[in-house]
Amino acid sequence: MARAARKTPTKRRVEPYAQGDLDCLCAIYTIINAVRALCPEMTIGASSRLFRRLIRSLNEHTSDALSPIIIGTNRTLLQKLLTEAQSYVAKRFKVNLDIQPKGRTVNAKSLDVVWDHLSAILDERTVVILELGGCCSHWTVLYDVKPRTMLLLDSGYLRTLTRSHCTLGPSKTHYRLKLPAAIAISRVRPT
Repeated sequence: MARAARKTPTKRRVEPYAQGDLDCLCAIYTIINAVRALCPEMTIGASSRLFRRLIRSLNEHTSDALSPIIIGTNRTLLQKLLTEAQSYVAKRFKVNLDIQPKGRTVNAKSLDVVWDHLSAILDERTVVILELGGCCSHWTVLYDVKPRTMLLLDSGYLRTLTRSHCTLGPSKTHYRLKLPAAIAISRVRPT
């Protein structure tokens, strides 16, 4: 009796996971991207050392270092990590960074006003860390505002936010701009 040829099983094609799919490290990448935008001195090696310093400092700034990695970083922890990055850049590159919470000055009732406020903050020496909610929960770096778009340095897939996809209120389909968390970071001009 002849045997039938054995059919090889077909492997299912699955989408591979990317960094960020299973962790919530966007706040740490946001800090590094903001610092890199302001400090061209930041090499990949310096960025890697800053990353390790920020990860290690989670033990100092939180009772459970895994929590920010698994469920995300709140504003208070982000501020503490920014202070770590500020210290690192000052010591390593002799560059002073000014960190200013801007939530009160940016907070507004309309996207037009928000666009104007954010545009007024940004320049070649300043970026804004912005928290997004709504259709995602994410931290990102804003470096320029155009009439209909915001330009981002983002650890995920975002490069721009269009005004038509943004909101100030709760939403499941749009990016909610969480303005109370807005933080401006500026490279201080040497005196």
